[in-house]
Amino acid sequence: MKIDKMNKKILNILQQSGRMTYKDVAKKIDRAQSTVRDRIGIMEEDGVIKGYTVVINKKKAGLDCYAIVKCKVDSGRLDEVTRKLKRVDNVLQVYHTSGAYNLTFLIATWDYDELKRIMKDRIAPLGIKDYETIIIMESIREMAYVDIH
Repeated sequence: MKIDKMNKKILNILQQSGRMTYKDVAKKIDRAQSTVRDRIGIMEEDGVIKGYTVVINKKKAGLDCYAIVKCKVDSGRLDEVTRKLKRVDNVLQVYHTSGAYNLTFLIATWDYDELKRIMKDRIAPLGIKDYETIIIMESIREMAYVDIH
């Protein structure tokens, strides 16, 4: 699928507000509502749009402990560990990364004690050899938007 100028405009608008109606998007780009609906449908079918989400304020939601965890996993088990890690409820994002640590994930918990419990009971048994936990002290900017040119 080709991402032309109109599709880029639609994607930029949806990133700012995934709850926007076809009618509202159509008004913003001066196109017919049916055109917007069709294009969004095609982008969903082709996997350009993978889903819609809400960005929450973790602190206000009671998730007071938020961390980045960098891990070392045997390369032969990386996909298996990743699949299992995605099933841990508190894990928000998972990345295969370069460098000394080949797997990185973000996790949010109610408090530090819960983080330690999840790391011990749910994460360590997955086969992670070594990990470094970086506690996020304050979130300065969290975006779910990338300007698509």
